[in-house]
Amino acid sequence: MSPPANLAPGVTLAQVCDTKDPKGMGRIKVSFNVAGQSLESDWVPVMSLFAGLDTGAFFLPAVGDSALVAFGDGDPNQPYVLGFLWNGKLNPPVEQAKQQDVRVIRTKKGKVLTFNDSDSGQLTLSDEKGNTIRIDTAGNSIAVDSQGDVTITAKGKVTIKGASVHLTNTGGSVTADLNAAQMQMNGAQSIRLKAAMIDLN
Repeated sequence: MSPPANLAPGVTLAQVCDTKDPKGMGRIKVSFNVAGQSLESDWVPVMSLFAGLDTGAFFLPAVGDSALVAFGDGDPNQPYVLGFLWNGKLNPPVEQAKQQDVRVIRTKKGKVLTFNDSDSGQLTLSDEKGNTIRIDTAGNSIAVDSQGDVTITAKGKVTIKGASVHLTNTGGSVTADLNAAQMQMNGAQSIRLKAAMIDLN
């Protein structure tokens, strides 16, 4: 088998110009700057850190992102994308001083998964509206902060268990709708109900 007539050894920089693969294979199109002219590729496969049958890590770039492209066997007709680069116009989603301790996955809309490996590190999932789920390793705690509602739904049993349990209502009313045939409340020493009026029916 003879090698391609026009070898393309090494790698080259390109710009993402299309990500809507008609076959749904996660491929992209890139454009190259060759001799002052912009040339657009066909659909190019993208290297992933993990790929398998119906499984894997799926992170497509955005149009305009910088891509690093290599060519199979040096054949310019067999390009594939090795990865993507920040280029001065596109900067990392974390400050330079924090990069040694912080690992971030951030979407264009602002949904962020942050791994902080410092001594006071946390694992945080947040979105563009300020909703967060935070695992505080140093404080040994988990916090859920919602700008709207929080709903817990289960087809089975829901159990809340702790050394102490506090329920605090900051406004409005508290409603407990229990559709069970029987309800039981046990206090080791006492049960106290306090209100301006208590109606037991």
